[in-house]
Amino acid sequence: MPYDSRTANNSLRNSRRDCLKKLALSGAGAALLPTAFVAQSLKARAATPAKNTQTVLGPVPVDQLGMTLMHEHAPSVDWSELYEQKPGPLAEIREEMLTNTAGLLDAFHKTLNEKTGPGAIVECTPIRVGRYPLLMKELAERTPVHIIASTGFWCEAAAPQHPWAIELGYSQDGVRKLADLFVREISEGMEDPSGEFGEKFTNIKAGMIKIATSNYLRPSERRVHEAAAIAAIETGAPVTTHTTSGGGLEEAELFLRMKADPSKICIGHLGNKDDRENENAYEYHRHLAELGFNVQFDRVGLSKYKPEKSAVQIHKLIDCGHANQILVSHDAVPYVYTNYATDEVSSEGWSYDPVDFTQCSTVLVDELKKLDVSDETLYQIMVKNPQRVLGFC
Repeated sequence: MPYDSRTANNSLRNSRRDCLKKLALSGAGAALLPTAFVAQSLKARAATPAKNTQTVLGPVPVDQLGMTLMHEHAPSVDWSELYEQKPGPLAEIREEMLTNTAGLLDAFHKTLNEKTGPGAIVECTPIRVGRYPLLMKELAERTPVHIIASTGFWCEAAAPQHPWAIELGYSQDGVRKLADLFVREISEGMEDPSGEFGEKFTNIKAGMIKIATSNYLRPSERRVHEAAAIAAIETGAPVTTHTTSGGGLEEAELFLRMKADPSKICIGHLGNKDDRENENAYEYHRHLAELGFNVQFDRVGLSKYKPEKSAVQIHKLIDCGHANQILVSHDAVPYVYTNYATDEVSSEGWSYDPVDFTQCSTVLVDELKKLDVSDETLYQIMVKNPQRVLGFC
């Protein structure tokens, strides 16, 4: 039955710190990826359409990515500028940040083999909330895991919309100006946040458009979503979304009105109260898939998104014939800066969590196999679906 979007409970109960902390995962040991899962022939991989994705080190054929985690943050998230504060300083902890985060990504890589490796992540930190293109490039040079960066802006209610997004979005032809920024970051290179807004740009290109909605789609968020749809249509780049216990269907309806391709759009953060009422919104997930969108379970391992819970929700979609539209990830954040509530800027504001990028490739795979999900379907979800979504250049 179609999902009715007129539901209750629009409260955002988490403090800013709690919201950020819930993005991080606690460290955990991980076994090697089950042998049966990687029993896919190299010949089958070679048959994948030879499209490229855009990594921070340049274009890479999608059939060389291996298993791809579709929504991660590495190495950092920093909301300072959302509160009109200076971002956290990096110089004192830059080397520590690179070393530790590369180690976490290497741990993910080690759960894979030649048929599912080297592995990749979509780094979903958008403009001016801890996204440092040069830092991401250096991180990518230290690990075999491919890193795909994102353009876009974050949301309005869980934290304020970024001042630059407000400035662009509410100016004359604001949606077009936002879209032009996203297109530039995809086709030429991402902004360098060391300067004033839009003053400096790198030659490191984004390969994903990341946008976000609060519990409901707010006005400035709507402008950003419309701009994302335009940029996706003009560049072919995929879109991934943040939702907050609701908002995914409203996003989907907007993208359909804008005539964006739903097969290149990932409705994210699904797995808990996605219809604002039910912990397991099976019909909601099915409805999104029936509309043609990718259904993304990208907080696997967080407190309300235990792997066994995610596995059941994924299994329900597989049973409905939507295995080709399922994506997974962790939404993990190794480094978070939280001194944005005051004018004090100090490297002590950075906190480090030894997050676990291996939950999907180990624990979630095991849980799905307990539900008799086949090796072929696991390979489809973990490897082939990301290839389809990410290939555009």
